[in-house]
Amino acid sequence: MVKMAAKLINCTKEEQRSVIRFLWAEGVPGAQIHLRMCDQYGDKVLSRRIVYEWIEMLENGRKSVKDAERSGRPATATTTRNEERALELIRENRRITVEEVAGRLNVSDGSCEQKYVPLCDRPLMCCVGRPIFFSSL
Repeated sequence: MVKMAAKLINCTKEEQRSVIRFLWAEGVPGAQIHLRMCDQYGDKVLSRRIVYEWIEMLENGRKSVKDAERSGRPATATTTRNEERALELIRENRRITVEEVAGRLNVSDGSCEQKYVPLCDRPLMCCVGRPIFFSSL
């Protein structure tokens, strides 16, 4: 086993899929791919099932590690415009609730809390009135 210099804490699914693709192309078995990825990515690693699903897709001719286009409503919660608007709303009214921000941005409460709560250090009231504190603004 190769000794790693540092664990990769921040990683994307595409990055991990690229690792799967690379190791698969070298002929590394799926169990070994997952084990090596666990050593490197820790609790951020893709599940063993997902590793095997990607190996199967690669064996069936898939070349891209990017997410395939899907039908349905496009993701709108993570746009730069929404981030800017969320910060603007929070700066205007520090007592605004997650529910109010979500309503004005036309995103779900969960998406709002997940995407915009970490954006600033002012408290944002959740829908039951408890303040949620942000890390930086």
